[in-house]
Amino acid sequence: MSTIDVVVREVGLRDGLQIHPVFMPTERKLAWIAAEAQAGVREIEVTSYVPAKVVPQFVDAEAVSVGAL
Repeated sequence: MSTIDVVVREVGLRDGLQIHPVFMPTERKLAWIAAEAQAGVREIEVTSYVPAKVVPQFVDAEAVSVGAL
């Protein structure tokens, strides 16, 4: 029997929030990242660097990136 590696990659913070109409505070995003990491998820796409006027959800991209380190 062969083994199979499975990679779980969390994309909700980047892909899911871009369509969410209500801004999620930076602190909640960082708590989400911490919870995912605590659960063992090692690949987390935390934000997107796009103009805030295009996707307001990412106005805090730098703060989320720094906070996720």
